Amino acid sequence: MSTQPRSAVFQAAGESEELTLIALKKAANFLREHPATVIEIVVSGSAVHGLIDGHATAVAAAILLGDHPSTTVVACRNALHTHDIDESALADTFSVVPAAVARIVERQWDGWALVVV
Repeated sequence: MSTQPRSAVFQAAGESEELTLIALKKAANFLREHPATVIEIVVSGSAVHGLIDGHATAVAAAILLGDHPSTTVVACRNALHTHDIDESALADTFSVVPAAVARIVERQWDGWALVVV
């Protein structure tokens, strides 16, 4: 049995600004069964609107992330640019990666499981 923590990357790409919350709820369900798992949620498409500071999704996500410290949420810089969102507009809870697709592939190369939301 491996002594390294297991990891999963959740892809939250699409039109709904609530995709981040949907992914976080799925992550919470997964963590009940596998609590030692490290999870990263990669948000792209129009879903990045939900990460703007003060947005109801961003507020709820911050609460859920507080309950699951092994889970992080990152936004796709390409999606932010496409939707004319400045990175400084995001809630402090989130970070940014250059390209969602590259991040997901890199995680898979490193052995992370992929969950598509």
